[in-house]
Amino acid sequence: MNNTKNFRQTSKKTKGVHKKMKHHKHISPATLTALLFLALLLLIEYPTRQSTLQHEISTQVLRFHIRANSDTPADQQKKLQLKQTLLTWLTPILSTAASKQETIKTIQQTLPEITKEANRLAAPQTATVTLQKEWFPEKNYGTCTFPEGTYDALRIDIGAAKGHNWWCVLYPSLCYADTLDPTMTEEGEQKLQQVLDEDAYDLLLHPQKLKIRFRLEFFLRNR
Repeated sequence: MNNTKNFRQTSKKTKGVHKKMKHHKHISPATLTALLFLALLLLIEYPTRQSTLQHEISTQVLRFHIRANSDTPADQQKKLQLKQTLLTWLTPILSTAASKQETIKTIQQTLPEITKEANRLAAPQTATVTLQKEWFPEKNYGTCTFPEGTYDALRIDIGAAKGHNWWCVLYPSLCYADTLDPTMTEEGEQKLQQVLDEDAYDLLLHPQKLKIRFRLEFFLRNR
C-alpha cells in the first residue's frame, strides 16, 4: 500500500517537472521576434563597425604601392629591384619622421628626388610617382589582414603599370627591402599597437577576438 502511494506521489512530481520544463522551453512569439531582431541588428552593426575601424586604420597608415609594367619575368624583376633600391634609399630619410603626417611631409619634399631615382631604375620605361588616396582590396600582410578601403599611398607606376603589383606599409615602418613578400614581425606588431586603438589593432591581427568582444558588448547594451 505504501509503495503504491509513494509511486503516485513520485509520478505527480515527475509530471510537475515535465510541465515546468515544457513551460521553460516555450518561447513566446514576442521573445522570438526580439531575438531575431537583435541577431539582424548584430549582422548590420558589425560590418558598419568594421568600416569605421578601416577608416581609423587608414588615418594612421601610409602604404607603398609599386605596379610593374607587365607580368614578364624581366618587368617583374625590375619592379623588385626598384622596390629594394628605393626602400634602402628611403629608410634613413624617413627614419626621423615620428608620425604619418611627418612621413608624408618628408615624402612631399623629396618627391622630385624619388621620381628621378625611380625613372633611373625603370629605364628605358618611365616611372610615374604620386602621393595619393587609393582604393585597395583586402590584403594579407604576413599574419595581418588589412581590410579593403581607401588608404593614403606613395604609388609608383612603371610604364603601362599592367603587371602584378607589390605593396607594403611605409608608415609605421613595416617595409623590408630584403624580402619578396610583405612580412609582419613582432617589432611590426608593436609599431601598429602604438599608433592604433585596441579595436583597430585587433581587426588587423585578431579579428576573431574582436568579433567576440563586439558581440558581448552588443548584447550587454541590448539586454
